[in-house]
Parts: sequence; C-alpha cells; structure tokens
Amino acid sequence: MTSKPNSVREDHETYGWLNQPHQHPQAPFRAAQITYPANLREALRQAHSDPHKTLFGVAHGIPSVFVTKILASTKPDFVWIDVEHGMFDRLTLHDCIQAAMTHSEGRAIVIVRVPKHDALSLTTALDAGASGIIMPHTESAEEVRSMMNAMYFPPMGKRSFSPWTFTPGISDASLYPEDPFNIRTSNQHVCLIPQIESVRGVENVEEIAAVPGIAAMMFGFGDFMIDAGVPVKLGGGEPHPTVATAIGRFMGAAKRNGVPLFGGAQTPEMVPTMVARGYGAIAVAFDYWGLARLVHDGLVQARRASRVRWC
Repeated sequence: MTSKPNSVREDHETYGWLNQPHQHPQAPFRAAQITYPANLREALRQAHSDPHKTLFGVAHGIPSVFVTKILASTKPDFVWIDVEHGMFDRLTLHDCIQAAMTHSEGRAIVIVRVPKHDALSLTTALDAGASGIIMPHTESAEEVRSMMNAMYFPPMGKRSFSPWTFTPGISDASLYPEDPFNIRTSNQHVCLIPQIESVRGVENVEEIAAVPGIAAMMFGFGDFMIDAGVPVKLGGGEPHPTVATAIGRFMGAAKRNGVPLFGGAQTPEMVPTMVARGYGAIAVAFDYWGLARLVHDGLVQARRASRVRWC
C-alpha cells in the first residue's frame, strides 16, 4: 500500500529523535538526525567553562569500519579520525564517520583531521556528518579564514550543498526551526581546530587564535620538533627548551583568546595537568598503539607464565 506523502512526515515526526526526550541525556550534543553533525561547538564551550565536562575520546587511525564500531561501542565523547596519516579512502571515511555516530547511539562526536589541501577529504568528512575538522600545519590566520570559507554554508562560507545526505520528509529533521536541510545545523555545530606544528605557526599563533569562530586549537609536537631542529621525543618528561617556549606561546595565545585546547594524553597521569592547562578535549586511547600494546603485553605475560626464555 502506498502511503500519502504527509504520512511519511507524520511517522518521521512521531518516532524521531525530537520526540524521544528521555534519550537526550545519553547523547546531549547529537543532532536531530544521528548522521548529521553533533554540536561540537557547544560541547567544547561547556568543557572550557567547566573542567568537569572535559571531553575524553579515542584517536582512530586504523582504516576499518569494524574497528570504528568497536571503538564507538565504548561510548567515547568523541572519535578523532586521522585522514592525514591514516589510510582512509573516501568510502571508508564516510562509513567510519557514520558508524562512529550510530554505534555510539549518538554520543560520540566525530572529529576528522584532513590533509591540509585535500578538498575531497574535507567534502567527504563534512557530508558524512563530521562535527570537527582539524587543519594540520596551520601557519597563518589567512589559512584559517580560507578553510572556514570552505567549511560553512552561506552566508558564513561557500560550502557546496549536497542532495545526497537527506531525504525530504524522511531524514531531514532539525533541532532548529526553518532548517529543512540542516544547513543551520551544520553552520552552528561544525567547527575548525587549527593545528600548530611549525616554527612559523608558533610565530603567528596569536593572530591564528584571534580568528573569530575557532572552537579549539591543537599543537603538533612531532612535526614542530622536526621543523625546529630539536631531537624528537614523545611520551612525557622535560621538553626541550625550544619546545617548552613554543608550547608556552601556544597556550598563552589560546588562553588570551578564550580558546580551549585539543590533544592526546599518552598516559593517564598526563590528564590532570592537561585539564588544568585548558584542554577541553583529550584523546586518551589510540587504536593503533592500543592494539599493538594489547597483543605485546599478552605475549609477554604468556611467555613469563610458561617460563620459556625468548631472545
């Protein structure tokens, strides 16, 4: 039997997210449609004003939807997908983003680091429902403004409208009035996170942090150390004086401009210090490293238990 067109709309409104308020506390920042971008901007704002609301998530570099589903099932506050260095093709990226949202039941906010000049990865991430875009190797305020122009729909930018992300009357519900295609949702929820990881980026960090609309900033320790010509050292301990000076300028610029920080903690002991320094979102697990450590530790324990010597 063929339904009348308005019956589709009625079913959609009856069973949709907007009419399930009892579910909202479990996914406080999700959009009306689970595959639309969650409100990362508001989540970061709350985290910045209240350290008890700091976001904790997982860094995702293994290009597998199966891995995404496992990560999402743990209900992290966010999943950070790294397309700059992870081998995600376009379809895998799309499916991983949507798997992160659906398998966390809308709790996980998706953040994607795209290669700096890769318009295709940016378009794919945004159309799939990513809420945050990390722009690596940011070195000027002009680069930030250019990226924002590509990320947002008019009047905020020049992002192209996709007809393949919704079906009118079926999957176009919005949290906002007069927003049938969720253009307003995207413009209000999606945000840019510039990553500073070069000497020039640090020199210009004050003007970068002052660009209106930036929701957080990230520091790239490895690339900065290489660019600055100092020994590459990760995992805590006393930083090289050049690195310490750079991170001080980075944090100072963020604080003066009211911008929270985004980054990763390689050990749980790093978390309290990071929160105190203004980190509003912290990746506390890394899928690639975590899998390797899980297998390695299991092998070590088994060999010790069996009292077998291995070279």
